[in-house]
Amino acid sequence: MNKDKLMNEILAILYQVKESKEDLEKILDFLFENIIFKEEPELNIPEEFKKAVNEISDSLECGFTCLIDKKTAAIVSVRRENEFRDSYFSGEEEEEEEEEMIDNWENIITIDPLESSESFRIMEDFALSLKEGPLKRSLSSALQRNKPFANFNAIIHNSLQKTEWFSFRRHAYEQHVAAILIAESVWQTKN
Repeated sequence: MNKDKLMNEILAILYQVKESKEDLEKILDFLFENIIFKEEPELNIPEEFKKAVNEISDSLECGFTCLIDKKTAAIVSVRRENEFRDSYFSGEEEEEEEEEMIDNWENIITIDPLESSESFRIMEDFALSLKEGPLKRSLSSALQRNKPFANFNAIIHNSLQKTEWFSFRRHAYEQHVAAILIAESVWQTKN
């Protein structure tokens, strides 16, 4: 069946149920869960890497870029790519030591902070994960307006679900870091 015929069949079904809010909600839920926002598989982080994933996630949430030595698993966080400022250290001496250490690394993995589109997706996923209600509607609306980040944060920081948001965002960051480390063969997944 060609795509035009498929589209006509889908539209015919929608037309048949257009008066049923319950059926339309089921269709919308199905589309979000199975088509639009397919859940990515949960990545299992080996115990020996949890501390590193946590440290990298902390740095990314603060806007740092992380440099990781594949051989030693040493991690250095810097404020901007190719710019060395006091990452976790405050003294010039420690900064020079970090630069020297990185100069000796042979195989470096660079993990940059999330792009705004990735951060937006996390907010969107959180809003979609909420049960139907005022907060879900407010957050969804905030993401549709100008300045979605500011609007979303203003709403979520004044809500009772603030803690759930922080946990959700943290988990998304950890999964992001884990996916990169797996792609860089820092550890292998078991199928």
